[in-house]
Amino acid sequence: MGVDFEKLAQLFNHWAKNYVDLDESDWCSIDGKSIKGTVQNHSKACQNFVSIVSVFAGKRGLVVGMEKFANKQESEIAVVSNLIAALDIKDAVFSLDALHCQKKLAI
Repeated sequence: MGVDFEKLAQLFNHWAKNYVDLDESDWCSIDGKSIKGTVQNHSKACQNFVSIVSVFAGKRGLVVGMEKFANKQESEIAVVSNLIAALDIKDAVFSLDALHCQKKLAI
């Protein structure tokens, strides 16, 4: 509960970037999941909650990056784009859910 997630994510992403080498055409799955217990405004139609986006390298069986965001403050689409850029992942094949199937999105 008292963990500084931004610092944890920064250290984890730095570790993964230096520890996990992806081969050309490795498959990476990217998905966001809401964190139970972070929902605010329970009684309203537009609720706010915290989500985590993670990048999973299937061949390695490892998470290679993660980022937290609040749904009312940021978009998962922007968070995913920024995470891929920050991790400097090249020549990988990404598997994303339908949210990321948009004409304007170019990863």
